[in-house]
Amino acid sequence: MRRAPRGALALGGALALLVVGAHAQAPRTRSVGTPSRGRLEHGVSLEDSEDYVRLSGPGTQWGTPELVGLLARAAGRLQRHEPGARLLVGSLSLQHGGRFPPHESHQSGRDADVSIFLTDLDGRPVEATRFVELGPSTACGPEEGRTLCIDPRRTFLFLVALLEDEIARVRFVLLAGDLRQLVLAAGRRADVSEQMLRRVEEVTALRTGSARHRSHLHVRIECPEDDRGCGG
Repeated sequence: MRRAPRGALALGGALALLVVGAHAQAPRTRSVGTPSRGRLEHGVSLEDSEDYVRLSGPGTQWGTPELVGLLARAAGRLQRHEPGARLLVGSLSLQHGGRFPPHESHQSGRDADVSIFLTDLDGRPVEATRFVELGPSTACGPEEGRTLCIDPRRTFLFLVALLEDEIARVRFVLLAGDLRQLVLAAGRRADVSEQMLRRVEEVTALRTGSARHRSHLHVRIECPEDDRGCGG
């Protein structure tokens, strides 16, 4: 058998060390425990993008790669279909997860608060500067001297963009019941399949906490399939 030159052996060993070092520098993210009693290990931070606006500081926008990637992809998908429909992104989790007052959950990197899309009183799409609390009778609310109202069509299209994702799986989306009905009504007029409409109905089904969500959507994703420490 012919022996490899010493230089080749040395080069091969150096390359192997580089590969091992690269893997050592990128530890696997883990969502540990439940969203209400858990932590986040080696999470990733949501970065700046033209497709969305970050409302909270970078220290509060950490999550699993699945969640962070989902938000970026869904916001980009919506922008391609609805130019100017930028998502507002609030809290995800702290860098290492854990308790995050005033949130009851957001502890394990699988929760995100994002905007409901809005219009002005004439029905023209607008971008707010913050989450706007929408009243139960009008589905409108004040924001910096103007009144803004829910845009059910664009909110529905964003939910579709979330559910079309091929990597992350949405577990549920919290939204107040009357606002949900407006969004679903818009969805029935949209050009989507019956299967997609049913899927939006399923993930927005009313549950504990839905009624409190009148200013934003609370999105939770499923545990990654290979993350055995994740639950809830």
